[in-house]
Amino acid sequence: MPAVTETKSVARKPTEVLLRGRRGETRMTIIRYTQEGFDLNDVREMLSTSTLYMEYGLVQRITGKSLRTVQRLAKGTRPVRLNEQQSTMAFQYARALEHASEVFGSQQLAEDWLKKPCKYLDGNVPLELVGNSLGFQAVEDYLTAIEHGVYQ
Repeated sequence: MPAVTETKSVARKPTEVLLRGRRGETRMTIIRYTQEGFDLNDVREMLSTSTLYMEYGLVQRITGKSLRTVQRLAKGTRPVRLNEQQSTMAFQYARALEHASEVFGSQQLAEDWLKKPCKYLDGNVPLELVGNSLGFQAVEDYLTAIEHGVYQ
């Protein structure tokens, strides 16, 4: 039986998994997709690309439901759509992992950074901030500062 933390090889970026090949170049397009709600199975697939995300049980954080409930819903015959807030949170986690991977050069280095307290973020763990829209923006701003060589 495979381990719970087993991840799929990353062929697509996390946001591409959520968007299912749809175009997402503009913020307004992303807003529209989150309003429609992402499919639960797409969110689960996006999370499965990251060992860190699987270990942290982010599917429970995003949906507000137990792992058993999520598994039962995912096995249903009808697709399950997340609400707008849940979809926004899923997108934030996807984008944070993707952006950190771009900044640090690999997903493994990104995951290492996401799980450790960060002095610039007042000692908070970046991963724990991403679920909050203001925390997500703080993480994004810091990653952008690192990209431009302006960091503490």
